[in-house]
Amino acid sequence: MPYSKTRRYLTGIDWIIHVLNYMTIQETGADFMSQIVIEVFGTVNAGELFGRLNSFINKYPVLYGYASRDINLAPYWKVPPAGKTDVLFDYMKVENGASFEVIIKHLENKINTAFNNKRHHLAFFLINSGDKSFIAMRFDHLIFDAANAEAFLNLFQKEWKEKTQSGCKIAPEPAHLNLWMEKFMAGQRVNRAFLKIADKIPPRVFPLPAVTNGFKFKILSFDKKDADTISENAFNEAGYLMLMPYSLAASVYCFHKIFAGRLISSGDYVIPVSINMKKQEKENKQFFFNNVSFLIFKIKADIAEDFAGLINSVKEQMYNQVKADFPGDLCKASMLMRIAPLSLLGRLMKIYLKGQVASFSFSYLGEAVYTYGDFMGNNILNLFHMPRVPVPPGIGIFFQRSNERMNVILSYLDGMLKDEEAEEILSLLQSRLGVK
Repeated sequence: MPYSKTRRYLTGIDWIIHVLNYMTIQETGADFMSQIVIEVFGTVNAGELFGRLNSFINKYPVLYGYASRDINLAPYWKVPPAGKTDVLFDYMKVENGASFEVIIKHLENKINTAFNNKRHHLAFFLINSGDKSFIAMRFDHLIFDAANAEAFLNLFQKEWKEKTQSGCKIAPEPAHLNLWMEKFMAGQRVNRAFLKIADKIPPRVFPLPAVTNGFKFKILSFDKKDADTISENAFNEAGYLMLMPYSLAASVYCFHKIFAGRLISSGDYVIPVSINMKKQEKENKQFFFNNVSFLIFKIKADIAEDFAGLINSVKEQMYNQVKADFPGDLCKASMLMRIAPLSLLGRLMKIYLKGQVASFSFSYLGEAVYTYGDFMGNNILNLFHMPRVPVPPGIGIFFQRSNERMNVILSYLDGMLKDEEAEEILSLLQSRLGVK
């Protein structure tokens, strides 16, 4: 299939992300999107930042594209001609010494603001608060996954610092209208894997609120000492390079306490975990679209209070799925799904789990992709993510590194948890990770 500068064919995983975006918009009125927040020391000049961002963003017309279908029915991303369009940018100044909770409220307002134009996928927000500033990049997942979004900001900083124009070309993507037998065989293996996870009753979930007012966020931020302690505890209790299974087991352990407190006792836990599928040689060459796949974990509720048992269950399932190349099979099988409209796929995704998708979402980003210690000359105090997780399930935990820090973000639909339940989850998690 010939390549074109004006279209980039969407992969099966890209199309799954479009389905999740459709489902989330249907439930909440806003996109499946996220926000990266960089907290820096000092006052960032709004005019200079806006000008720099405009110059940078206008080099990438792909950011103003939208999805369409080719005559061969393969979905693709329509890339418009290059032009000069002002980036979406908002600025506010809050009083010196404003609490972090006040800052988060302002950031929540932005992440819960829908993109009202199908060509808009990126927006920026600057808060100046005394001797600190917060730069937020809001993006929908149609155009970036979490790691790619960080890499894009890293490129912006690189060009600012080195006064170069390194740029980034869109990697061509074929329509993948071949190797049908390989895709069908992968689809059979994925189907068997989901049937194995499926049960006669739905997984354990929190009920969605009757009225959705957007997402709320709670953030635990650990300094280098605590982050090193967590890594050491993961090594001692789960093994070498087992921080993801360790943190997932800790999350299940803590969520189970809240479910038990609500007397919700039906079903086991099903948790999708996104993993990076980008090849190492492409790590700094391709920033757009989604280079992820998924592992799917089913945790029996009767072991949820046994932390060692949780770790062993997560590790065993991870080993088995990696050995069977479930993430690779999912990438191949999802190519077959692209012919289906988003509304139909949204319904099909709920069939295996009796109308549900997952108990909660989980992601571990690992090492920081943004590698600089400053942003436009201002020393970085922290960098964290604020993801609106797909709805359903409407709730999730996100582990992420920022240089020497580690952040844990709880994201949930307003009304899904009481404030004291959200605080209890973070308190339990802090204790379970061994830093309290």
